[in-house]
Amino acid sequence: MADRSRVVVLAGAAGSGRSTFVAVALHALRHRLGEELGLTLLPRDDRTATEARLRYERPFYEDEHPPPVAPGAGVALVHRLSRSTGRRRPAVSLVLLDTSGPRFADPEPDESELRKLDVADAVLLLLDPRDLTGAVSPAAGRAPTGDSLRVAERVLDRLRTGRGRSAAGGRARVPVAVAVPKLDLVTPWLPPHSPLHRERRPGTGFDADDRSAVHTELRALLALWQGEEIDGWLRERCADHQLFAFSALGAAPRGATVPPGGPRPHRAEDPLLWLLHRFGLLDGAGPGR
Repeated sequence: MADRSRVVVLAGAAGSGRSTFVAVALHALRHRLGEELGLTLLPRDDRTATEARLRYERPFYEDEHPPPVAPGAGVALVHRLSRSTGRRRPAVSLVLLDTSGPRFADPEPDESELRKLDVADAVLLLLDPRDLTGAVSPAAGRAPTGDSLRVAERVLDRLRTGRGRSAAGGRARVPVAVAVPKLDLVTPWLPPHSPLHRERRPGTGFDADDRSAVHTELRALLALWQGEEIDGWLRERCADHQLFAFSALGAAPRGATVPPGGPRPHRAEDPLLWLLHRFGLLDGAGPGR
């Protein structure tokens, strides 16, 4: 029997960290997270193997100097993902499909980029915290551009209207993981007991209680940073969404270089675990399911 295909489309403004997330996610599935959960990730073809090695693994984990331009934008990385422990489940063909941040943010977005959302089985939407009013200090490196909000609105509109996927009430059926990356820029302003400070407990796989706590915390933070705008969009346009925040590198980069010692991600696996749960590869129960 052929493996089921699951296409995860990544969307976010330029500089939001899509490429860094892909590098960290692939590395986690091949190493730490794969070993912990009994997951095996193998390239489906030579092109994927080459892209994953040269554009993601080597720059971020060996050279510690990621390319200045987002690597592999628009390239579909196709892997076979299987699980050898726990209840037996069928393998899936996991497809990571990046999009072009600048094209999504254009006044007239590229239709070819929008069409990528029509084949999505799930979407990871990144909201750069530097575009969220009040989320980070003005010293974070640049003034808000508004691009993250423009991209988010276009992505959610397309998911709701494209390819006849709307659920009851006109909301998109596709699972949408909405994540605030670069959490290291936000951490100094988080409440002391925020669940975003803590690490995920190893061995738990998908932790629904932790997922619910993080989602609730981020709903409150997004309302504080950006009013009710984003929460309203999600409730109106998405039947299935969750909020996340993570740091893929673990610290702010020094210029164009990765922090010494390579990425030290904090909660970067959270969106991935939720999506794998939604795809049936991980068990989970409770309000975060």
